[in-house]
Amino acid sequence: MEKKFTALRVIGTVFKILAWISLLLGILGAILALVTGFAVGGQDDLLGLGLGLGGPVAAIAMFIAALIVAIFYFLTLYSVGEAIYLALAIEENTRRTAYIVQQQYMQSGYAPPQARPPYDEE
Repeated sequence: MEKKFTALRVIGTVFKILAWISLLLGILGAILALVTGFAVGGQDDLLGLGLGLGGPVAAIAMFIAALIVAIFYFLTLYSVGEAIYLALAIEENTRRTAYIVQQQYMQSGYAPPQARPPYDEE
């Protein structure tokens, strides 16, 4: 049987690729946040706002937050791609099942039911 819905297959694959790219960029961003946080660790005041948000504790907090966000985006994008593939698999299996049932019906010797004549309103 031929594969249908090529555009949906491409879209599902694109979502999976975007998921992996977002995970890699998220991990790199988290590492960058960790390194930047430790590099500015000598300052008690990050961004000069007087909030006292500097040092290793802030670096670790930024690292964990960036990792959580990266994993969340990865799971979201990957699940969208998988949902598209799930819908395509359901469609293929339904079509295959209908074909098999039709073949069994024809081999059993039963003729297809005759179509009723159209309803006459008179």
